[in-house]
Amino acid sequence: MQSKAKPEEKDPKKQKKFEKEEKDFRKKFKFEGEIQVLYQVTIISTLASKKWGNKDLALRPGETVDVIVKPKDNKLIGRNEEGKFGYVSTSHIVAEDPDIYDDIGEDCIYDND
Repeated sequence: MQSKAKPEEKDPKKQKKFEKEEKDFRKKFKFEGEIQVLYQVTIISTLASKKWGNKDLALRPGETVDVIVKPKDNKLIGRNEEGKFGYVSTSHIVAEDPDIYDDIGEDCIYDND
């Protein structure tokens, strides 16, 4: 019986792999300080497979990525479920919920016009 272990349930092999990925990330991106997950984003389901650059995070359609560094120049630094780090283009991310203000009609009294 095998089950997929989540990063929180780290077995010694996974723990070692995560530590190695973190060390590589710090070296490659000259990142200092504590690694904190700011929020999570979902990769678009229509993402076409492509060749990823050296510092890019290889992505899979629909996967969830932890955001470590906020977007700058249309790229953020993320970490996937395997613990790998890299740049993620903001164009590969599912946009924020566009219906967030769908209850506001044309005759809204709070219009700033």
